[in-house]
Amino acid sequence: MKPHLKSCLFSLLTGLSILFIPNAQAEPVLNQDYRLVQPIVTSDPEKIEVIDFFAYTCGHCLRLAPLIDEWEKTLPDDVKLIRVPVAWDQTTEFLSRIYYTLASINRLDDLHMVFWNDLMQGKISSSADLAGWVKSHGISDDSWQKAYNSFSVTAQTQQATKLWQAYNLDATPYIGVAGKYLTAPHMVGSRQKVLPVVNWLIEKERKDRRQP
Repeated sequence: MKPHLKSCLFSLLTGLSILFIPNAQAEPVLNQDYRLVQPIVTSDPEKIEVIDFFAYTCGHCLRLAPLIDEWEKTLPDDVKLIRVPVAWDQTTEFLSRIYYTLASINRLDDLHMVFWNDLMQGKISSSADLAGWVKSHGISDDSWQKAYNSFSVTAQTQQATKLWQAYNLDATPYIGVAGKYLTAPHMVGSRQKVLPVVNWLIEKERKDRRQP
């Protein structure tokens, strides 16, 4: 091959390689891959809070949950994940209350995803179904009702509502970072792409906190 043809071919291949660099390597774009929270929501000054806003009625949230669970295992000490159930109105508030009830009786780790899947599959569609589900998992009705109606669970449910409203959410899932940023699968294009953006926002916040 003649030298000038080699040079042209090399230039062509180099140009093509630049064109086909994966988008995942590009820096997230404001108002496309993430948006600012205005006004800023008060957040932990010691650790970078990442808030997983989900709804038990949201199939997209359910499919994102396993990815977040795996990602959580990789978090450094200066980052903490908080899961916040979203209830859009009084008719679904009981679902947020169930989340905090499970936490109150120390059954969140083993029953959160079980409840979510059973609910989405239509296995729980009435108060009688819920009572049967609770009993089937070895929880007495008395202990469930005591926790469900407790001051602590009521307060946490109310705080969850205040928090998603402060973040000005209009859908789920969303992921909040440090009270300043929001991103979501529908913003970045897929649930697989959202956590790299979260990592980038965490690092952005980490750098900002280092500034004098």
